[in-house]
Amino acid sequence: MNTEEHQRLFIHRGTFPVRGVSFGTMFKPAEYSANDQLARRETSDFIQEYSNEIGQMSGRCLDIGCGPCDLVVDSLLPVLNPKATVVCSDISKPMLDYAKEKYGANDRLSFLQLDIESPTLAEDLVEQFDHVTSFYCLHWCEDMRQAFENIFDLLRPGGSGFLTFVSDFPCMDAYKVLAAIPRYQRYMTDADRFIPVFQHAERPRESLKMLLEKVGFEVCHCSSRERIYIYETPDAFAKFMACVNPFIHRMPSDLQREYRIDLDIEARKHTFIVNKDRNNDYSILSRRHTFVVYLKKPLVH
Repeated sequence: MNTEEHQRLFIHRGTFPVRGVSFGTMFKPAEYSANDQLARRETSDFIQEYSNEIGQMSGRCLDIGCGPCDLVVDSLLPVLNPKATVVCSDISKPMLDYAKEKYGANDRLSFLQLDIESPTLAEDLVEQFDHVTSFYCLHWCEDMRQAFENIFDLLRPGGSGFLTFVSDFPCMDAYKVLAAIPRYQRYMTDADRFIPVFQHAERPRESLKMLLEKVGFEVCHCSSRERIYIYETPDAFAKFMACVNPFIHRMPSDLQREYRIDLDIEARKHTFIVNKDRNNDYSILSRRHTFVVYLKKPLVH
């Protein structure tokens, strides 16, 4: 890997007008919750795979990018040590408000608005967490090194973290195509910022592991898993792509309809048609790679 690629992966992807983990559905928590079933199922599988490690997580835990908090409640809490509490954090206030309204009565949960990429982490958060989890969030970061340095600083010495996030999702390359279309250009000037940083890296797993070690972590596990998603109908796939799209909410309503159609067309170029029947009904198969990471902060650093 050359110096230029090291800088792109390890330091920063450029300066953009919006910081932090940000995407369109942060403004529509219910829509996100209704369309993230496949990712939730996959993450639940990963949690079960690492149930021994996660089951030992006790004390004060932080979940980064909790979103609507469904996954924390349904999949994480049952596996964590019963004495563990979880601070559910997200950059999005609408997401947190939705989560608090739905799960605020759970005495094992509290809520915190947090930008994991902030260059000025609040001092009262430093080394205040025994463990950190994050599921399908960190691929939205523009500055991966800052995000991981903050996770390192949030953890107490000896603390651990379990993280899953997208390594590459070919369908997101549709953003570059759509950003070049004149009617969408003004709404997609930062399109590159929403394509996972490791999307076209030659050796993504090795690059991520090197970054984590440079930050100071002991990397106990780091893998990139290919995952296959089958959407039962073309409409289900289109709804998913729209619900995670960061640009639609920026557009006027008449253009949104047109954009959704073009997004579906371009994204489908990276998918396969399966289960086609005599009525010409069919399902959509897409693939992506997901990082699965288990790490620890050394007792002495």
